[in-house]
Amino acid sequence: MNEIMKSNKFKIAVAVVGVMLVALVSFAAGIGVGLKKARFSYKFGENYERNFMGPRPGPNEFGGPIGGPMGLMKEKFKDFEGRGFRNAHGIAGTIISIADNNLVIKDKDNKENTVAVNDKTIIKLGRDDVQINDLKNDDQIVVMGNPGDDGVINADLIRVFNQAGNQ
Repeated sequence: MNEIMKSNKFKIAVAVVGVMLVALVSFAAGIGVGLKKARFSYKFGENYERNFMGPRPGPNEFGGPIGGPMGLMKEKFKDFEGRGFRNAHGIAGTIISIADNNLVIKDKDNKENTVAVNDKTIIKLGRDDVQINDLKNDDQIVVMGNPGDDGVINADLIRVFNQAGNQ
């Protein structure tokens, strides 16, 4: 038995088995990390629309068989304001007041939200750039920006969908 342990062939066989064991453990660890990343990506993708656009519309809600983009376009963004943009650092609603560089908008839940506009804020009406003084009460808008600690959304982009008086 002692002679077998001292032979070079035995030492080589033990070394090969050891290397294979280390490779197998490394491979298993890589598989584990990959599965964890895949689960995260899958769950993020599964919740993407809910996180950034609110709940997915049901059948025929936007005119299409499963509420696809063609149905949304048919309605010309009619139900766009109810899509829960607060999770995406934004809000959709109707302007109820404009003072200085702040807008107060009412969302679909009739909650009033303050939006701060600065000189870097882009305001679009169709393809045209407009200024804050071009906005009016009852304009329907979507605001994308970052919320401040005080709950005010600092607007990066404001998109005007239905301007009051021009519907």
